[in-house]
Amino acid sequence: MSIVLFMRLAALSLGCLIATTVMPASGADAASSSAAASPGSRPSSGSAMESATLPIPRLSVDGPLPGPLAHGAVVIPFHVDHLQIAPVFGATAAQVVPRVGHLHLTLDNANWHWVQASNDLIVIQGLAAGSHTLRVDLADANHSVIDSRTVAFAIPGL
Repeated sequence: MSIVLFMRLAALSLGCLIATTVMPASGADAASSSAAASPGSRPSSGSAMESATLPIPRLSVDGPLPGPLAHGAVVIPFHVDHLQIAPVFGATAAQVVPRVGHLHLTLDNANWHWVQASNDLIVIQGLAAGSHTLRVDLADANHSVIDSRTVAFAIPGL
């Protein structure tokens, strides 16, 4: 229980840190933050034109790890290119460069999903034995789906 609480607090802290460090600068602050940028980095204006020139984010999802799956636990690695997974949401966050987003996870074609806003492995426990599917959607800060993958797996009868 305390580990879960710690992880949630850590994720919340990370979200606050990211929200305060990657938000686009405005007004007089824009010039100073551009000047302070690291060599080779581009200042972010958050304009639609600049977003259009950024590489398209891509999602890759592996199948469940066989060891945990044999014991009924679904552990799925994933990787995202050209987008940072973070618990930051909304219109302002959608203008941030580098881009931020999260995952929408839908189990067995349910009419609802849950959000994963960290780079941690996807972990699902407590499923009934049998075949299942998990749709993994890569979404931007406004919850618009950018890329999607579906993973099929079977929970063995234990």
